[in-house]
Order: sequence, then C-alpha cells, then structure tokens
Amino acid sequence: MPKTFTFNSKKSSDLGLVVQEATINKTPARPYDLQKIPGRAGLLIVDSSIDDLENVEITYTVGCKDIAANRDAVADWLFGSVAYAKLADSSDASSYRMAVCTSGQDWDEQIRNFGTAKLVFSCKPFRFLTSGDAKTTLTAAGKITNPTAYSALPYIKIYGSGNITLSIGGQSFPFLSVGSYIECDSALQLVYTGATGKSDKANFDSFPVLSPGKNSISWSGGTVTKVEIVPHWRRL
Repeated sequence: MPKTFTFNSKKSSDLGLVVQEATINKTPARPYDLQKIPGRAGLLIVDSSIDDLENVEITYTVGCKDIAANRDAVADWLFGSVAYAKLADSSDASSYRMAVCTSGQDWDEQIRNFGTAKLVFSCKPFRFLTSGDAKTTLTAAGKITNPTAYSALPYIKIYGSGNITLSIGGQSFPFLSVGSYIECDSALQLVYTGATGKSDKANFDSFPVLSPGKNSISWSGGTVTKVEIVPHWRRL
C-alpha cells in the first residue's frame, strides 16, 4: 500500500499527492548541561525538564500529477490554520504528532504540470498515542494506568458543585465554588467552564499529571457525580 500521511484531518492522497520519501523517525535532543566540578573526575550531568524539549522537524517529499489543479487546495490544507494540527503517518496507526507546516510550496516541475516538493513540518517533541484520546469516566474512586515512560498532561472534566478537591497520585487539586462542572487542561494550563476562564476557581499552582504506571484518582468535598479524563498518553 502506498505511503500516505494525514494532516489537519485530510489525507495527502486525497489532494493528489504521492509520497516519494519521508523522514519521520526522529526524537528531540535532550538538553543536558555538562558541568566540570573541581576535584571530581568526569562531568556532572545537569538535566533539564522533559517539557523543555524542542520541536522536531518531519519532512515529506511528495509528487503531484497535476500541480495546477491541486496547488491551491494543497496551500489551503497546509497553511489554512496557524494552530498545531494532528499529523499521522500511514506506517503508524497507533500514534500521531502535533505539527505545523513551515515550508512553502516550492514545486520542482520535472515535466509539464508534474513535479515534486519537500514539505517540512515542525512537530511538538512528543508523539501522542491514539489510545490516549479515549475518555475514561469515573463515578467513584479508581485508577488509571499510564502505559508509557513519560508523564501525561490530561484534560479533566469534573461534574459537580461546591468546593471539590481532586486527588491524583497523592497530589491534591482544590477547585473552589464549582457550579455544575469545571474543566482543567494540563497541556494548556487552563481551568475553564465552556468558553469562560475559571482560573480563580483553581487553588493550586502545578497542574495535574498522570505519572508512568498506576495513578489513583479520588475526590472529596462538594457533590461530584462523575469525573471524565482524557489522558493524552505521549512518548518520544
């Protein structure tokens, strides 16, 4: 089966593109700081946060059988939004990246109306597991298992009212004067209800994370009917 990729919900082949070459298996360089300590052999490793990793560059060299017919549609597809969008390769159905296209359409027209171009995507350093987009609903205390070696930044929606304290892996996250529900997005570092910001309802500094392995989930205070969690599992 010919290789394809899907970006921003559209497949490359649907826009008349044929993937000729791809550079997709990349991981970011971890920014270690090596420091010399007087009187000590070797260099001391000073590690930075895993969330300080930089973007990786993914490239696709594509051919187009009819540049004139597809050029505008390809441009709209690649550059119609300035936000990150899902980028998935047909060789890996289990994960995707969040990417933005940073290259122009520089077509090398080899014969009349047929040519090739190199498309470059700047991707967030982590790949995200498609399984991590599934919602888990808890109506009582329970556990969620992170299958990766990296902490995940979940989206959480709490249905309830009053002063509610959510506990994840022994860490407490108090929410004050909740109406009917409240949402917490650790990746965006936002607390809100619908389109309305509710940062004043969050009585904590660090946002929830789901550590590798089992994470105990519970809550206290207020009246809670259920808690929904989209974990966003990630790996390099």
